[in-house]
Amino acid sequence: MRTLTDCLYSTIHRNKKPLKVIAEEIGMSENYLTRAALPDQEDSETGTGCRFPLKKLIPLIRATNDFSVLDTIERNLGRVGVPLPTPSGALTADICRLTMHSVSEFGELIGWIEKAVDDGKVTPAENEKIQREGYQAVQAILALMEVCKK
Repeated sequence: MRTLTDCLYSTIHRNKKPLKVIAEEIGMSENYLTRAALPDQEDSETGTGCRFPLKKLIPLIRATNDFSVLDTIERNLGRVGVPLPTPSGALTADICRLTMHSVSEFGELIGWIEKAVDDGKVTPAENEKIQREGYQAVQAILALMEVCKK
């Protein structure tokens, strides 16, 4: 599982959007943003790294549309984030699509669990796949439940 630092680095340095644009959108200097996402800042002998300011986390996630940092925080706290439907409500077609997606995600999860336990042991790679598929299945099901409330 990726660390929070890994996700922050990836969000900033491996995003489709250029780092300069991200920095402008969140009101931070490009230089500071670059250094704030460097791994092993506390162990650095050069002292060039700096901490990412918490007040910039939500603007960063919005600017990059990368939720990996938030997903990592949620997983570590035993929570699952669910994108909420638009305030105007959901169309019947959207609910049907979400239902099919939920069933599909759950089916993939069960398939991976079945393959993993077939030989009596779960490898780290199988465990990682089960965790990822399980997380996606839960998200899809909870999104469907939220849409049906409206």
